[in-house]
Amino acid sequence: MATTRRAALAAAAALPLARQAAALDFPTRTITWVVPGGPGSVLDVAARLIATKLGPRLSQGVVIDNRLGAGGTAAAEFAARSAPDGHTLFFGNFATFAIAPLLIPNLRYDAQRDFVPVHGIGASANIAVTGMNRPWKTIPELIAYARANPGKVTFGASIGSGQHAATALFIEKAGIELTHIPYNNFGQITNDLVAERVDLYFDYPLSSLPFVRDNRLRALAVNAAERLAVAPEVPTLAEAGLPDAELLGWSGLYVPARTPPAVLARLAAATREALREPEVKALFDSTGTILWDGVDAEQLARALEEEIPRMQRLIGRTIPRKG
Repeated sequence: MATTRRAALAAAAALPLARQAAALDFPTRTITWVVPGGPGSVLDVAARLIATKLGPRLSQGVVIDNRLGAGGTAAAEFAARSAPDGHTLFFGNFATFAIAPLLIPNLRYDAQRDFVPVHGIGASANIAVTGMNRPWKTIPELIAYARANPGKVTFGASIGSGQHAATALFIEKAGIELTHIPYNNFGQITNDLVAERVDLYFDYPLSSLPFVRDNRLRALAVNAAERLAVAPEVPTLAEAGLPDAELLGWSGLYVPARTPPAVLARLAAATREALREPEVKALFDSTGTILWDGVDAEQLARALEEEIPRMQRLIGRTIPRKG
């Protein structure tokens, strides 16, 4: 019995050593980057470019696994259950990690328990866009109209999305009542804006600015602290009279919990170098995204810690819980 117990203890003690030894050989096969969005989405476009810079630095290919469904939570659940060996990455973002748990009961992952941050990726503002023939051309005019016509102005957003949270914060700061039109297809919101079947949408610059440039949509304001280099003519919400209405949709690279520290260190170093490639910076600048090339794992963890109570306060009052 004693011999068996000693053997069991020796085997248990050897496990961490075995994991450390495996970490030194990392990576040993193709790396899969799980993206909670379809091809062509903002996250997908960024991930595909960054992956081409990560691969050579890790001496392995990095392939994108687009997983749709349940507002990104299906992708998060899949990644959380993956082996903690660094060969499965997850493109986590504030909506999936800080908003979804507040809306979806019995969610089968916990961002702070089941994932470990590797490195920040970026933060994107939203531009408030509207139809060209709406009876307002500025944020103050929109607010005045909404106050005179409570509930008449509609906004499009997927329930619990970053755009939904951005609109909820706008509604709170403006002190107005808008009617939510829920969507599952982001592209359909833009089409309905152009057709003026919905009145307002807080959209990513990458998606909305082509329509603004073609005079099919009007840009009212950006919910960032400063004007965007990609759209310097669009004022901030603060300039339009709504301070403290900024809400950036941030994202970062994560791996399953219990991934060895040596693997985390190599992934973090490779990611930081990849983000500093001129081609990556050019893409982020062109999409109005703030590059988080200096946001390390500790800072990314702090961003989530700060976002969770903020979303609890905002969503608890403005967005109904599912289920």
